[in-house]
Amino acid sequence: MSSTADFASTQADLTAVPSAPFSRRLLAWAFDLLILAVVGVGSVWQFGLRLLDGYSDIAELVLAWTFIIAVPVAVVTIMVIDAVRIGQTPGKAAVGIRSLHDGSQKRVVSSFDPRVPVPGIPALWRDVRVLRVAGQVLAVVVVVAAMRWMFHNLIVNMDEINLPRDFDFLDNPYQVAIRDNFGFDPRDPIWKALLIGLQNTLLASVVGILIATVVGLFVGIARLSSNWLVAKAASVFVETLRNIPPLVVIIFFGSIFTFGPLPPFNASSPPWLGKFFGSDSNYLLLSKTSQAIPSLASGGNVGSFWLLVLAAALIAAAVWVWRSRRNEATGQPHHRVLWSLGIFAAIVFASFVLLGGPYSWSLPGVSENGRRVVGGFATNSGYLALTIGLGLYTASFVAEIIRGSIQSVPRGQNEAAITVNLKPGQRYRFVILPQALRVAVPPYISECANLIKNTSLGIAVAYPDLLLVAATAWGNGNPAPQLIFILAMVYLIINLFVSLVLNVYNRAIQLKER
Repeated sequence: MSSTADFASTQADLTAVPSAPFSRRLLAWAFDLLILAVVGVGSVWQFGLRLLDGYSDIAELVLAWTFIIAVPVAVVTIMVIDAVRIGQTPGKAAVGIRSLHDGSQKRVVSSFDPRVPVPGIPALWRDVRVLRVAGQVLAVVVVVAAMRWMFHNLIVNMDEINLPRDFDFLDNPYQVAIRDNFGFDPRDPIWKALLIGLQNTLLASVVGILIATVVGLFVGIARLSSNWLVAKAASVFVETLRNIPPLVVIIFFGSIFTFGPLPPFNASSPPWLGKFFGSDSNYLLLSKTSQAIPSLASGGNVGSFWLLVLAAALIAAAVWVWRSRRNEATGQPHHRVLWSLGIFAAIVFASFVLLGGPYSWSLPGVSENGRRVVGGFATNSGYLALTIGLGLYTASFVAEIIRGSIQSVPRGQNEAAITVNLKPGQRYRFVILPQALRVAVPPYISECANLIKNTSLGIAVAYPDLLLVAATAWGNGNPAPQLIFILAMVYLIINLFVSLVLNVYNRAIQLKER
Protein backbone atom coordinates (compact mmCIF):
# COMPACT_ATOMS: atom_id res chain seq x y z
CA MET A 1 0.00 0.00 0.00
CA SER A 2 1.33 3.43 -0.95
CA SER A 3 2.16 5.93 1.72
CA THR A 4 0.76 9.44 1.91
CA ALA A 5 3.99 10.92 0.60
CA ASP A 6 4.00 8.51 -2.34
CA PHE A 7 0.41 9.44 -3.06
CA ALA A 8 1.22 13.17 -3.00
CA SER A 9 4.18 12.66 -5.31
CA THR A 10 2.20 10.61 -7.80
CA GLN A 11 -0.48 13.32 -7.98
CA ALA A 12 1.85 16.34 -8.02
CA ASP A 13 1.90 16.54 -11.81
CA LEU A 14 -1.88 17.00 -11.88
CA THR A 15 -1.55 20.70 -11.07
CA ALA A 16 0.24 21.30 -14.35
CA VAL A 17 -2.94 21.86 -16.34
CA PRO A 18 -2.14 24.30 -19.16
CA SER A 19 -4.43 27.11 -20.23
CA ALA A 20 -6.20 27.08 -23.59
CA PRO A 21 -3.75 27.19 -26.50
CA PHE A 22 -3.36 30.43 -28.42
CA SER A 23 -4.74 28.89 -31.63
CA ARG A 24 -7.96 27.96 -29.85
CA ARG A 25 -8.36 31.44 -28.39
CA LEU A 26 -7.67 32.99 -31.77
CA LEU A 27 -10.31 30.77 -33.39
CA ALA A 28 -12.87 31.72 -30.73
CA TRP A 29 -12.16 35.44 -31.17
CA ALA A 30 -12.46 35.14 -34.95
CA PHE A 31 -15.79 33.36 -34.57
CA ASP A 32 -17.08 36.05 -32.19
CA LEU A 33 -15.86 38.84 -34.52
CA LEU A 34 -17.73 37.20 -37.40
CA ILE A 35 -20.93 37.14 -35.35
CA LEU A 36 -20.42 40.78 -34.35
CA ALA A 37 -19.89 41.81 -37.99
CA VAL A 38 -23.02 40.02 -39.19
CA VAL A 39 -25.15 41.37 -36.36
CA GLY A 40 -23.69 44.86 -36.73
CA VAL A 41 -24.38 45.06 -40.45
CA GLY A 42 -27.88 43.68 -39.94
CA SER A 43 -28.55 46.10 -37.10
CA VAL A 44 -27.43 49.16 -39.07
CA TRP A 45 -29.46 47.99 -42.06
CA GLN A 46 -32.59 47.44 -40.00
CA PHE A 47 -32.19 50.76 -38.21
CA GLY A 48 -31.57 52.73 -41.38
CA LEU A 49 -34.43 50.99 -43.17
CA ARG A 50 -36.88 52.00 -40.51
CA LEU A 51 -35.64 55.62 -40.34
CA LEU A 52 -35.67 56.05 -44.12
CA ASP A 53 -39.17 54.59 -44.42
CA GLY A 54 -40.42 57.06 -41.85
CA TYR A 55 -41.89 54.64 -39.33
CA SER A 56 -43.80 56.38 -36.59
CA ASP A 57 -45.39 53.64 -34.53
CA ILE A 58 -43.82 52.82 -31.19
CA ALA A 59 -43.32 49.11 -31.92
CA GLU A 60 -41.16 49.77 -34.99
CA LEU A 61 -39.05 52.41 -33.24
CA VAL A 62 -38.43 50.12 -30.28
CA LEU A 63 -37.45 47.33 -32.67
CA ALA A 64 -35.08 49.65 -34.55
CA TRP A 65 -33.26 50.86 -31.40
CA THR A 66 -33.07 47.29 -30.17
CA PHE A 67 -31.27 46.31 -33.36
CA ILE A 68 -28.83 49.21 -33.24
CA ILE A 69 -27.99 49.14 -29.51
CA ALA A 70 -29.14 46.11 -27.52
CA VAL A 71 -28.09 43.34 -29.91
CA PRO A 72 -24.51 44.56 -30.60
CA VAL A 73 -23.96 45.27 -26.89
CA ALA A 74 -25.05 41.71 -26.09
CA VAL A 75 -22.64 40.29 -28.69
CA VAL A 76 -19.70 42.41 -27.39
CA THR A 77 -20.46 41.24 -23.85
CA ILE A 78 -20.33 37.63 -24.99
CA MET A 79 -16.98 38.28 -26.67
CA VAL A 80 -15.50 39.71 -23.46
CA ILE A 81 -16.78 36.78 -21.41
CA ASP A 82 -15.40 34.37 -23.99
CA ALA A 83 -11.96 36.00 -23.85
CA VAL A 84 -11.88 35.65 -20.07
CA ARG A 85 -13.25 32.11 -19.97
CA ILE A 86 -11.15 30.70 -22.79
CA GLY A 87 -7.92 32.18 -21.46
CA GLN A 88 -8.57 31.14 -17.87
CA THR A 89 -6.12 28.61 -16.48
CA PRO A 90 -7.89 25.87 -14.55
CA GLY A 91 -7.21 26.09 -10.85
CA LYS A 92 -8.84 24.90 -7.66
CA ALA A 93 -12.29 23.38 -7.72
CA ALA A 94 -15.37 24.74 -6.01
CA VAL A 95 -15.97 24.08 -2.35
CA GLY A 96 -16.42 20.33 -1.76
CA ILE A 97 -14.47 17.11 -1.83
CA ARG A 98 -13.06 14.92 -4.58
CA SER A 99 -11.89 11.33 -4.78
CA LEU A 100 -8.38 10.52 -5.97
CA HIS A 101 -6.90 7.13 -6.80
CA ASP A 102 -3.23 6.29 -6.58
CA GLY A 103 -3.69 2.92 -8.21
CA SER A 104 -4.11 0.90 -5.02
CA GLN A 105 -5.99 3.12 -2.60
CA LYS A 106 -8.89 5.56 -2.85
CA ARG A 107 -8.47 8.74 -0.82
CA VAL A 108 -10.86 11.64 -0.28
CA VAL A 109 -9.23 15.07 -0.19
CA SER A 110 -10.52 18.62 -0.01
CA SER A 111 -11.37 20.44 -3.21
CA PHE A 112 -8.95 23.13 -2.08
CA ASP A 113 -6.08 20.67 -2.30
CA PRO A 114 -3.76 22.04 -5.02
CA ARG A 115 -3.27 18.53 -6.36
CA VAL A 116 -6.93 18.36 -7.48
CA PRO A 117 -7.28 19.35 -11.14
CA VAL A 118 -10.30 21.16 -12.50
CA PRO A 119 -11.38 20.68 -16.12
CA GLY A 120 -10.91 23.65 -18.40
CA ILE A 121 -13.78 26.10 -18.70
CA PRO A 122 -15.25 25.97 -22.24
CA ALA A 123 -16.18 28.99 -24.29
CA LEU A 124 -19.79 30.12 -24.16
CA TRP A 125 -20.39 28.95 -27.71
CA ARG A 126 -19.24 25.44 -26.66
CA ASP A 127 -21.01 25.29 -23.30
CA VAL A 128 -23.93 22.85 -23.54
CA ARG A 129 -25.99 24.71 -20.94
CA VAL A 130 -25.53 28.03 -22.72
CA LEU A 131 -26.30 26.49 -26.12
CA ARG A 132 -29.48 24.90 -24.77
CA VAL A 133 -30.82 28.22 -23.47
CA ALA A 134 -29.59 30.17 -26.49
CA GLY A 135 -31.30 27.74 -28.85
CA GLN A 136 -34.65 28.18 -27.12
CA VAL A 137 -34.27 31.97 -27.06
CA LEU A 138 -33.33 31.96 -30.73
CA ALA A 139 -36.38 29.85 -31.61
CA VAL A 140 -38.68 32.28 -29.81
CA VAL A 141 -37.02 35.27 -31.49
CA VAL A 142 -37.34 33.69 -34.94
CA VAL A 143 -41.03 32.85 -34.43
CA VAL A 144 -41.86 36.31 -33.07
CA ALA A 145 -39.90 38.00 -35.85
CA ALA A 146 -41.63 35.91 -38.53
CA MET A 147 -45.07 36.67 -37.09
CA ARG A 148 -44.17 40.35 -36.82
CA TRP A 149 -42.98 40.40 -40.43
CA MET A 150 -46.13 38.68 -41.73
CA PHE A 151 -48.42 40.94 -39.69
CA HIS A 152 -46.54 44.02 -40.92
CA ASN A 153 -46.93 42.92 -44.54
CA LEU A 154 -50.63 42.28 -43.97
CA ILE A 155 -51.20 45.76 -42.54
CA VAL A 156 -49.25 47.44 -45.35
CA ASN A 157 -51.13 45.55 -48.05
CA MET A 158 -54.51 46.25 -46.43
CA ASP A 159 -53.66 49.95 -46.32
CA GLU A 160 -52.66 49.94 -49.98
CA ILE A 161 -56.06 48.59 -51.09
CA ASN A 162 -58.00 50.59 -48.48
CA LEU A 163 -59.31 47.60 -46.53
CA PRO A 164 -60.47 48.40 -42.98
CA ARG A 165 -58.48 46.93 -40.10
CA ASP A 166 -61.35 46.74 -37.59
CA PHE A 167 -64.42 44.52 -37.29
CA ASP A 168 -67.06 47.20 -37.80
CA PHE A 169 -68.00 45.61 -41.13
CA LEU A 170 -69.82 42.86 -39.21
CA ASP A 171 -72.74 45.27 -38.86
CA ASN A 172 -73.03 45.68 -42.63
CA PRO A 173 -75.92 43.92 -44.41
CA TYR A 174 -75.10 40.41 -45.62
CA GLN A 175 -76.89 41.09 -48.96
CA VAL A 176 -77.45 37.41 -49.81
CA ALA A 177 -80.13 34.89 -48.80
CA ILE A 178 -79.00 31.76 -46.95
CA ARG A 179 -80.17 28.43 -48.33
CA ASP A 180 -83.29 27.02 -46.61
CA ASN A 181 -83.13 29.65 -43.88
CA PHE A 182 -86.28 31.61 -44.61
CA GLY A 183 -86.17 33.57 -41.34
CA PHE A 184 -82.99 35.34 -42.45
CA ASP A 185 -83.31 38.58 -44.41
CA PRO A 186 -80.46 39.63 -46.77
CA ARG A 187 -80.55 43.03 -45.04
CA ASP A 188 -79.58 41.40 -41.73
CA PRO A 189 -75.99 42.03 -40.51
CA ILE A 190 -73.06 39.81 -41.36
CA TRP A 191 -72.59 38.67 -37.75
CA LYS A 192 -76.08 37.16 -37.78
CA ALA A 193 -75.27 35.24 -40.96
CA LEU A 194 -72.07 33.95 -39.32
CA LEU A 195 -74.11 32.71 -36.36
CA ILE A 196 -76.36 30.76 -38.75
CA GLY A 197 -73.25 29.31 -40.40
CA LEU A 198 -71.89 28.34 -36.97
CA GLN A 199 -75.18 26.65 -36.12
CA ASN A 200 -75.06 24.66 -39.37
CA THR A 201 -71.43 23.68 -38.73
CA LEU A 202 -72.24 22.44 -35.23
CA LEU A 203 -75.28 20.51 -36.49
CA ALA A 204 -73.23 18.76 -39.17
CA SER A 205 -70.40 18.06 -36.69
CA VAL A 206 -72.62 16.53 -34.00
CA VAL A 207 -74.57 14.29 -36.38
CA GLY A 208 -71.42 13.33 -38.28
CA ILE A 209 -69.64 12.32 -35.05
CA LEU A 210 -72.66 10.21 -34.02
CA ILE A 211 -72.69 8.43 -37.38
CA ALA A 212 -68.92 7.87 -37.29
CA THR A 213 -69.02 6.56 -33.72
CA VAL A 214 -71.94 4.13 -34.13
CA VAL A 215 -70.96 2.83 -37.57
CA GLY A 216 -67.27 2.69 -36.67
CA LEU A 217 -67.98 0.70 -33.50
CA PHE A 218 -70.04 -1.96 -35.30
CA VAL A 219 -67.71 -2.16 -38.31
CA GLY A 220 -64.65 -2.43 -36.04
CA ILE A 221 -66.22 -5.33 -34.15
CA ALA A 222 -67.40 -6.89 -37.42
CA ARG A 223 -63.82 -6.94 -38.74
CA LEU A 224 -62.98 -9.39 -35.94
CA SER A 225 -66.05 -11.56 -36.56
CA SER A 226 -65.61 -15.30 -37.11
CA ASN A 227 -68.18 -15.07 -39.91
CA TRP A 228 -66.19 -14.82 -43.15
CA LEU A 229 -68.79 -12.79 -45.02
CA VAL A 230 -69.26 -10.25 -42.20
CA ALA A 231 -65.50 -9.81 -41.69
CA LYS A 232 -64.81 -9.35 -45.43
CA ALA A 233 -67.70 -6.92 -45.88
CA ALA A 234 -66.36 -4.82 -43.00
CA SER A 235 -62.86 -4.93 -44.51
CA VAL A 236 -64.18 -3.76 -47.89
CA PHE A 237 -66.01 -0.88 -46.17
CA VAL A 238 -62.87 0.25 -44.35
CA GLU A 239 -60.38 -0.17 -47.17
CA THR A 240 -62.67 1.53 -49.69
CA LEU A 241 -63.71 4.63 -47.77
CA ARG A 242 -60.47 5.45 -45.99
CA ASN A 243 -58.52 5.42 -49.28
CA ILE A 244 -60.81 7.95 -51.02
CA PRO A 245 -60.47 11.70 -50.31
CA PRO A 246 -63.33 12.97 -48.12
CA LEU A 247 -64.24 15.63 -50.69
CA VAL A 248 -64.86 12.91 -53.29
CA VAL A 249 -67.04 10.98 -50.82
CA ILE A 250 -69.11 14.09 -50.06
CA ILE A 251 -69.56 14.92 -53.76
CA PHE A 252 -70.55 11.30 -54.43
CA PHE A 253 -73.39 11.45 -51.92
CA GLY A 254 -74.34 14.87 -53.22
CA SER A 255 -74.61 13.47 -56.75
CA ILE A 256 -77.01 10.80 -55.49
CA PHE A 257 -79.52 13.55 -54.71
CA THR A 258 -78.71 15.61 -57.81
CA PHE A 259 -78.92 12.79 -60.37
CA GLY A 260 -81.01 10.30 -58.40
CA PRO A 261 -84.66 9.34 -58.93
CA LEU A 262 -86.08 11.90 -56.48
CA PRO A 263 -88.29 14.61 -58.03
CA PRO A 264 -87.25 18.27 -58.09
CA PHE A 265 -88.95 20.72 -55.74
CA ASN A 266 -90.78 23.50 -57.57
CA ALA A 267 -94.30 24.62 -58.34
CA SER A 268 -94.66 22.36 -61.37
CA SER A 269 -92.95 19.33 -59.83
CA PRO A 270 -93.95 18.72 -56.19
CA PRO A 271 -91.79 16.57 -53.91
CA TRP A 272 -92.64 13.01 -52.94
CA LEU A 273 -94.82 12.90 -49.83
CA GLY A 274 -95.13 9.84 -47.64
CA LYS A 275 -98.55 9.73 -46.02
CA PHE A 276 -99.83 7.80 -43.04
CA PHE A 277 -102.20 4.99 -44.01
CA GLY A 278 -105.75 6.26 -44.32
CA SER A 279 -104.75 9.86 -43.56
CA ASP A 280 -103.72 13.05 -45.35
CA SER A 281 -100.90 13.70 -42.83
CA ASN A 282 -97.33 13.40 -44.10
CA TYR A 283 -94.56 11.57 -42.31
CA LEU A 284 -91.86 12.18 -44.92
CA LEU A 285 -90.98 14.67 -47.68
CA LEU A 286 -88.30 13.88 -50.24
CA SER A 287 -86.92 15.80 -53.21
CA LYS A 288 -83.60 16.46 -54.92
CA THR A 289 -82.97 19.59 -52.85
CA SER A 290 -85.06 19.34 -49.63
CA GLN A 291 -86.08 16.63 -47.18
CA ALA A 292 -88.27 16.79 -44.08
CA ILE A 293 -89.55 14.58 -41.26
CA PRO A 294 -92.02 15.20 -38.40
CA SER A 295 -90.81 17.27 -35.47
CA LEU A 296 -92.12 18.70 -32.20
CA ALA A 297 -93.64 22.17 -32.05
CA SER A 298 -93.53 23.95 -28.69
CA GLY A 299 -96.66 25.20 -26.97
CA GLY A 300 -97.31 26.41 -23.43
CA ASN A 301 -95.55 25.44 -20.17
CA VAL A 302 -92.34 24.50 -21.99
CA GLY A 303 -90.11 25.91 -19.22
CA SER A 304 -91.95 24.01 -16.48
CA PHE A 305 -91.78 20.82 -18.53
CA TRP A 306 -88.00 21.00 -18.92
CA LEU A 307 -87.54 21.69 -15.21
CA LEU A 308 -89.48 18.48 -14.51
CA VAL A 309 -87.34 16.65 -17.09
CA LEU A 310 -84.22 17.82 -15.24
CA ALA A 311 -85.68 16.62 -11.95
CA ALA A 312 -86.48 13.27 -13.58
CA ALA A 313 -82.88 12.95 -14.76
CA LEU A 314 -81.55 13.62 -11.23
CA ILE A 315 -83.94 11.05 -9.76
CA ALA A 316 -82.91 8.51 -12.41
CA ALA A 317 -79.23 9.12 -11.55
CA ALA A 318 -79.98 8.57 -7.86
CA VAL A 319 -81.79 5.32 -8.71
CA TRP A 320 -78.76 4.23 -10.77
CA VAL A 321 -76.47 4.75 -7.77
CA TRP A 322 -78.90 2.98 -5.42
CA ARG A 323 -79.17 -0.10 -7.65
CA SER A 324 -75.39 -0.22 -8.09
CA ARG A 325 -74.77 -0.12 -4.32
CA ARG A 326 -77.45 -2.72 -3.73
CA ASN A 327 -75.75 -5.01 -6.23
CA GLU A 328 -72.39 -4.54 -4.47
CA ALA A 329 -73.94 -5.23 -1.04
CA THR A 330 -76.18 -8.22 -1.87
CA GLY A 331 -74.86 -9.58 -5.14
CA GLN A 332 -78.35 -9.48 -6.70
CA PRO A 333 -78.70 -8.26 -10.32
CA HIS A 334 -78.84 -4.48 -10.36
CA HIS A 335 -80.96 -3.90 -13.52
CA ARG A 336 -80.01 -0.26 -13.11
CA VAL A 337 -80.58 0.57 -16.78
CA LEU A 338 -84.17 -0.67 -16.71
CA TRP A 339 -84.88 0.96 -13.35
CA SER A 340 -83.38 4.33 -14.28
CA LEU A 341 -84.88 4.55 -17.76
CA GLY A 342 -88.26 3.32 -16.52
CA ILE A 343 -88.50 5.91 -13.75
CA PHE A 344 -87.23 8.67 -16.04
CA ALA A 345 -89.79 7.80 -18.76
CA ALA A 346 -92.63 7.56 -16.24
CA ILE A 347 -91.89 11.00 -14.73
CA VAL A 348 -91.52 12.64 -18.15
CA PHE A 349 -94.79 11.10 -19.42
CA ALA A 350 -96.69 12.13 -16.29
CA SER A 351 -95.29 15.69 -16.56
CA PHE A 352 -96.28 15.90 -20.20
CA VAL A 353 -99.86 14.83 -19.44
CA LEU A 354 -100.28 17.03 -16.37
CA LEU A 355 -99.02 20.15 -18.19
CA GLY A 356 -101.50 19.65 -21.00
CA GLY A 357 -99.02 18.72 -23.70
CA PRO A 358 -96.31 21.40 -23.94
CA TYR A 359 -95.29 19.96 -27.33
CA SER A 360 -97.30 18.81 -30.33
CA TRP A 361 -96.36 17.08 -33.57
CA SER A 362 -95.49 19.26 -36.55
CA LEU A 363 -95.86 17.36 -39.83
CA PRO A 364 -94.00 18.34 -43.03
CA GLY A 365 -95.91 19.81 -45.95
CA VAL A 366 -95.59 22.08 -48.99
CA SER A 367 -96.26 25.83 -48.95
CA GLU A 368 -98.99 27.41 -51.07
CA ASN A 369 -96.56 28.55 -53.74
CA GLY A 370 -95.15 25.02 -53.97
CA ARG A 371 -91.55 26.10 -53.35
CA ARG A 372 -90.98 25.72 -49.62
CA VAL A 373 -91.28 23.16 -46.87
CA VAL A 374 -93.65 24.09 -44.05
CA GLY A 375 -93.76 22.22 -40.77
CA GLY A 376 -91.63 19.36 -39.56
CA PHE A 377 -87.86 19.28 -39.42
CA ALA A 378 -86.55 20.27 -42.86
CA THR A 379 -83.06 19.93 -44.21
CA ASN A 380 -81.39 19.96 -47.61
CA SER A 381 -79.37 17.64 -49.81
CA GLY A 382 -76.14 19.47 -49.00
CA TYR A 383 -76.51 18.73 -45.30
CA LEU A 384 -77.29 15.04 -45.88
CA ALA A 385 -74.41 14.66 -48.35
CA LEU A 386 -72.00 16.31 -45.91
CA THR A 387 -73.03 14.46 -42.75
CA ILE A 388 -73.45 11.04 -44.37
CA GLY A 389 -70.26 11.36 -46.41
CA LEU A 390 -68.11 12.63 -43.54
CA GLY A 391 -69.74 10.26 -41.03
CA LEU A 392 -69.04 7.16 -43.12
CA TYR A 393 -65.57 8.37 -44.16
CA THR A 394 -64.56 8.96 -40.52
CA ALA A 395 -66.24 5.71 -39.49
CA SER A 396 -63.67 3.80 -41.58
CA PHE A 397 -60.89 5.24 -39.39
CA VAL A 398 -62.84 4.80 -36.16
CA ALA A 399 -63.41 1.15 -37.12
CA GLU A 400 -59.67 0.59 -37.36
CA ILE A 401 -59.16 2.30 -34.00
CA ILE A 402 -61.78 0.02 -32.42
CA ARG A 403 -60.30 -3.09 -34.04
CA GLY A 404 -56.78 -2.30 -32.89
CA SER A 405 -57.98 -1.40 -29.38
CA ILE A 406 -59.87 -4.68 -29.03
CA GLN A 407 -56.84 -6.65 -30.21
CA SER A 408 -54.72 -4.84 -27.60
CA VAL A 409 -56.78 -6.39 -24.79
CA PRO A 410 -54.94 -9.47 -23.48
CA ARG A 411 -56.36 -12.73 -24.79
CA GLY A 412 -56.66 -14.02 -21.23
CA GLN A 413 -59.39 -11.46 -20.52
CA ASN A 414 -61.63 -12.96 -23.19
CA GLU A 415 -60.83 -16.49 -22.06
CA ALA A 416 -61.66 -15.59 -18.47
CA ALA A 417 -65.00 -14.15 -19.60
CA ILE A 418 -65.74 -17.40 -21.45
CA THR A 419 -64.97 -19.49 -18.35
CA VAL A 420 -67.62 -17.62 -16.33
CA ASN A 421 -70.13 -18.39 -19.10
CA LEU A 422 -70.58 -14.85 -20.45
CA LYS A 423 -72.28 -14.60 -23.82
CA PRO A 424 -70.44 -12.87 -26.71
CA GLY A 425 -72.45 -9.68 -26.27
CA GLN A 426 -71.76 -9.66 -22.53
CA ARG A 427 -68.06 -10.29 -23.09
CA TYR A 428 -67.80 -7.22 -25.30
CA ARG A 429 -69.98 -5.08 -23.06
CA PHE A 430 -68.51 -5.90 -19.65
CA VAL A 431 -64.95 -7.12 -20.31
CA ILE A 432 -63.45 -6.24 -23.69
CA LEU A 433 -64.85 -2.84 -24.68
CA PRO A 434 -64.27 -1.14 -21.28
CA GLN A 435 -60.58 -2.06 -21.52
CA ALA A 436 -60.35 -1.26 -25.23
CA LEU A 437 -61.76 2.22 -24.66
CA ARG A 438 -58.67 3.17 -22.64
CA VAL A 439 -56.63 2.67 -25.80
CA ALA A 440 -59.22 3.93 -28.32
CA VAL A 441 -60.18 7.30 -26.86
CA PRO A 442 -56.94 9.28 -27.61
CA PRO A 443 -56.90 8.53 -31.38
CA TYR A 444 -60.71 8.87 -31.44
CA ILE A 445 -60.28 12.48 -30.24
CA SER A 446 -58.14 13.19 -33.31
CA GLU A 447 -60.77 11.73 -35.63
CA CYS A 448 -63.47 13.90 -34.06
CA ALA A 449 -61.29 16.97 -34.59
CA ASN A 450 -60.68 15.97 -38.22
CA LEU A 451 -64.41 15.55 -38.85
CA ILE A 452 -65.20 18.97 -37.38
CA LYS A 453 -62.55 20.61 -39.58
CA ASN A 454 -63.71 18.69 -42.64
CA THR A 455 -67.22 20.13 -42.34
CA SER A 456 -65.74 23.09 -44.19
CA LEU A 457 -65.90 20.85 -47.29
CA GLY A 458 -69.65 21.42 -47.29
CA ILE A 459 -68.94 24.33 -49.62
CA ALA A 460 -68.62 21.73 -52.42
CA VAL A 461 -72.31 20.74 -52.03
CA ALA A 462 -73.60 24.27 -51.32
CA TYR A 463 -74.19 23.61 -47.64
CA PRO A 464 -74.24 26.99 -45.83
CA ASP A 465 -71.74 26.18 -43.13
CA LEU A 466 -69.47 28.74 -41.48
CA LEU A 467 -66.90 28.70 -44.32
CA LEU A 468 -69.45 29.21 -47.09
CA VAL A 469 -71.13 32.06 -45.21
CA ALA A 470 -67.77 33.77 -44.59
CA ALA A 471 -66.60 33.22 -48.18
CA THR A 472 -69.82 34.79 -49.46
CA ALA A 473 -69.29 37.77 -47.15
CA TRP A 474 -65.74 38.51 -48.33
CA GLY A 475 -66.84 37.89 -51.91
CA ASN A 476 -69.18 40.88 -51.46
CA GLY A 477 -66.30 43.24 -50.71
CA ASN A 478 -65.86 42.70 -46.96
CA PRO A 479 -62.28 42.26 -45.61
CA ALA A 480 -61.15 38.65 -45.87
CA PRO A 481 -58.34 38.71 -43.23
CA GLN A 482 -60.74 39.44 -40.37
CA LEU A 483 -63.21 36.80 -41.60
CA ILE A 484 -60.43 34.21 -41.92
CA PHE A 485 -59.31 35.08 -38.40
CA ILE A 486 -62.88 34.54 -37.14
CA LEU A 487 -63.03 31.19 -38.95
CA ALA A 488 -59.74 30.04 -37.44
CA MET A 489 -60.73 31.06 -33.92
CA VAL A 490 -64.17 29.42 -34.13
CA TYR A 491 -62.79 26.09 -35.38
CA LEU A 492 -60.03 26.26 -32.77
CA ILE A 493 -62.48 26.88 -29.91
CA ILE A 494 -64.83 24.08 -31.05
CA ASN A 495 -62.01 21.55 -31.33
CA LEU A 496 -60.43 22.58 -28.03
CA PHE A 497 -63.81 22.17 -26.29
CA VAL A 498 -64.40 18.73 -27.81
CA SER A 499 -60.84 17.71 -26.96
CA LEU A 500 -61.27 18.94 -23.36
CA VAL A 501 -64.50 16.97 -22.85
CA LEU A 502 -63.09 13.75 -24.33
CA ASN A 503 -59.80 14.10 -22.43
CA VAL A 504 -61.73 14.46 -19.17
CA TYR A 505 -63.61 11.27 -20.07
CA ASN A 506 -60.34 9.57 -21.02
CA ARG A 507 -58.80 10.39 -17.63
CA ALA A 508 -61.94 9.13 -15.89
CA ILE A 509 -61.75 5.67 -17.47
CA GLN A 510 -58.02 5.16 -16.99
CA LEU A 511 -56.79 2.78 -14.34
CA LYS A 512 -55.82 4.60 -11.15
CA GLU A 513 -52.40 3.60 -9.82
CA ARG A 514 -52.20 3.02 -6.09
